[in-house]
Amino acid sequence: QCYPNFNTVGDAHIEGMDRIERFLSIWEEEGCNMVSMSCKEHDSFTANSQFITHLMGRILGAQGLQATPIDTKGFQNVLKLVETTNADSFDLFYGLFKFNSHSMDTILKLKASMDDVVGKLLQKEGKNEDVANALKSCL
Repeated sequence: QCYPNFNTVGDAHIEGMDRIERFLSIWEEEGCNMVSMSCKEHDSFTANSQFITHLMGRILGAQGLQATPIDTKGFQNVLKLVETTNADSFDLFYGLFKFNSHSMDTILKLKASMDDVVGKLLQKEGKNEDVANALKSCL
């Protein structure tokens, strides 16, 4: 027998499914919403939620932002993001990057978005197109 505790492969499958259901129920009991999806969908959603959150927290944390006496709620949320994401290990952040094929796309989209926003600021300042593009390429 391949499965010493089971009479058939079907019994092993049923036992495995029971174990999965018990495992998932732990998360549901803790208030987690379990969502069925493919691995590809999961990775895409993760890159667009967890990875971008940690990336922004790390980037903003590298700036050394500090609380001030006149902080807005928005800035307080930024500081909380920095604190939360930087409290996690760099290995966790690296894992979100390394093991998700969508992570580099997220980084490239973030850079392109920043270039676009900075370009609009420079154009609003009346900088000519060549200066705006040169400054954008330095970012």
